[in-house]
Amino acid sequence: METPQSFRPEVRRALAWMVAFRFLINVVVRMTYTFLPAFARGTGMSVESMSRILSARELTSLTAPISGSAVDRHGTGRIMTWSGIVVLGGISLSLFGGAAFVVGMLVFGVGRTAYQISQQAWVGDEVAYQRRGRATGLIELSWGGTSLIGMPLVGLLIEGLSWRAPFFVLAVACVPVIAGLMGQLSSKGEHRRPVRNKLTFNTPIVGALAMNGAMTASAQFLFLGHGLWLEDTYNLNTAEVGFAVIAVGAVEVIATLGSARLTDVLGKKTSMLGGGVLMTAASTALALFPTPPLATGLLLLVLAFLGFEYAIVSAIPLMAELAPDNRARMIAVGLTVSSVSRAVITLVATTIYIQSGFATLMAVASVFGAAAVLLALTVMVEPTPASA
Repeated sequence: METPQSFRPEVRRALAWMVAFRFLINVVVRMTYTFLPAFARGTGMSVESMSRILSARELTSLTAPISGSAVDRHGTGRIMTWSGIVVLGGISLSLFGGAAFVVGMLVFGVGRTAYQISQQAWVGDEVAYQRRGRATGLIELSWGGTSLIGMPLVGLLIEGLSWRAPFFVLAVACVPVIAGLMGQLSSKGEHRRPVRNKLTFNTPIVGALAMNGAMTASAQFLFLGHGLWLEDTYNLNTAEVGFAVIAVGAVEVIATLGSARLTDVLGKKTSMLGGGVLMTAASTALALFPTPPLATGLLLLVLAFLGFEYAIVSAIPLMAELAPDNRARMIAVGLTVSSVSRAVITLVATTIYIQSGFATLMAVASVFGAAAVLLALTVMVEPTPASA
């Protein structure tokens, strides 16, 4: 097991490939939210129809219990590589548009679910709890990188070529990354867990799941609404939207680096609370002032995403350690809750935006954010190092 002082060389090498593949996955996830209007126009769908497809994609997380059991039976590395191939298939199908786009998004969702579960379980197996915040933070750098690097490039590809271009580039990029990941994970023994008793849903676990669902719901209003808001409020075109979120990506990278360094020192729960408070405060400000100058609007958007990124990176290792004997199952249940939360919000957020505007969207986001903070304060617990 990993010592608190340093990562083993094989862990560092595997983490590098994991960061690369998570980056590609996260670009697919994020671009469909940020450029929702552009993809809707390109595929000939309405914004509402595209939102329903993205909601269905999130509901593929209901396969998480199956993936968790597969991880226990076959090992983290094997499921990571298999799920990577499924992700590649989903991205490739989406290129063809129409019904193939719908099927591709669903296949991608199944692969992403299995990959996230196996990856988080791998970190739990290979890295000591005292260092797990740093390992999770390094992996989650890929999320901030999507705004800093991925979204501007996607915006240019859509504006200069077509909506299909990002899918083609991402599919090509997946091939060498999956090959590298397979090479690293096949070079060492698999971790398989024996069949355990059923996961016990005690108060700390239920509280953590509820907190995760509420926090994810709050952030999902931001993810789904910010592209529409930037286009409608500031008349930005697709490429300009991509460059506008560079500031978001830069701050998210800073937040993730801060989480990687501070979460293990301050404690996962304390760090998560700080991020949740910041996200909720920024969402509230956007609800009160939905049409500020562009610089101010981007600053508030950046602070909201910063808070969420810091909170979620801090919460992931905490939740994975609440049931160490059933880690893959716990991760699977947590992923299911957060993904169902995203699916429901994705289904209703565009309707709220169209009918009531961005201010109402952010007001509802603030309510969910406040609920997440309250749940963390009252029922969440921090696992002790002795239990790690």
